[in-house]
Amino acid sequence: MKRINLLLLAFVAALLFSCKPDQPVDPSTFTVGSGVLLLNEGNYQASNASLTFYDPVADTVVNNLFYKVNNAPLGDVAQSMALVDGQLYIVVNNSNYIYKVNANTMVCDTTKPFKLTDFYSPREMHFVAPNKAYVSDLMGSGLWIVNPEDMTHAGFVETGNTTEKMVQVGNELYVSNWSYYYINADSHDSYNTVQVIDVNNDVKVADVEVGKEPNTMVVDKNGHVWVLCEGRSWDMDYGENPSLWEIDPMLKTAQRRYEFNGTAQVLKSNLAGDQFYMIYNNEVRRFDLASMDLSETFRITAESGTLYYNMAVDPRTGDIYVTDAKNYSMNGTVYRYSNDGVLLNSFEAGIIPSAMLFK
Repeated sequence: MKRINLLLLAFVAALLFSCKPDQPVDPSTFTVGSGVLLLNEGNYQASNASLTFYDPVADTVVNNLFYKVNNAPLGDVAQSMALVDGQLYIVVNNSNYIYKVNANTMVCDTTKPFKLTDFYSPREMHFVAPNKAYVSDLMGSGLWIVNPEDMTHAGFVETGNTTEKMVQVGNELYVSNWSYYYINADSHDSYNTVQVIDVNNDVKVADVEVGKEPNTMVVDKNGHVWVLCEGRSWDMDYGENPSLWEIDPMLKTAQRRYEFNGTAQVLKSNLAGDQFYMIYNNEVRRFDLASMDLSETFRITAESGTLYYNMAVDPRTGDIYVTDAKNYSMNGTVYRYSNDGVLLNSFEAGIIPSAMLFK
């Protein structure tokens, strides 16, 4: 009991420290220029998610940015972002809403129509047009259709599965079904599909079988979709090794290209679409399309005590950003590497730094 109380006190102390408001920012004089927007997830049910902005040219960082500008917390588990027509859309998972924020000033009226609510558990937002976007949902059975212009629900695409990441090829949207748990907690069979949605008619047109727990996806230079599957390796009875699959959009079939030993998470592509980066066994590794293999000359190894959590590739420079979640309760760190794996610098972010977007 004493140990539990000490852990609780330590958690509360860390939480209070992390949520301590910094000096506010004057929206009339503050402007966010080119750089990296970073979401810090925060702790589940603690409502301590935050937004960080990093300027790689000036090497400056502003943490807790949303709070500083709007004098309001971001919410419970900041999940993802989308940037369209000068507006930044921030998906907050456990709070079940999406903020619409001015991407230059970070000003947001936190009441409707600038806040879209009443999802089950929103994850990602994918724009098809200025007035149409899809929102995936971890606890729903399909995709929400929303109108970002007036921040309203416009429909729902029933898929029968929970939905996660999305990439588009032509008029078709590829959606990973990372988890079936919230639909049927007893199922061990339905963690291995990517579903294809006709964006013109808002209907599912195909189910593509891949490895278990398909997560992140990228589109290569040939227009093929690559899917990194986590494998559900924690499940001794029904799990499998992580794997990388290639989907041919013309045939709607997938071929396994690589199987990993250990853990593999977060797949990203370079701008050319011929090299992929991933976090594999707490290292950043590169998969080369030409050789269909992991590069033996490229390897970014985490130092002792570092927990690689998410990553992104700057489309302008090729720089690789990797987040360190540390112990999931203290402020994390973001490392910036050149495209050949040389450490350029690092900066402190918020609790569980994760999704990144380049402005």
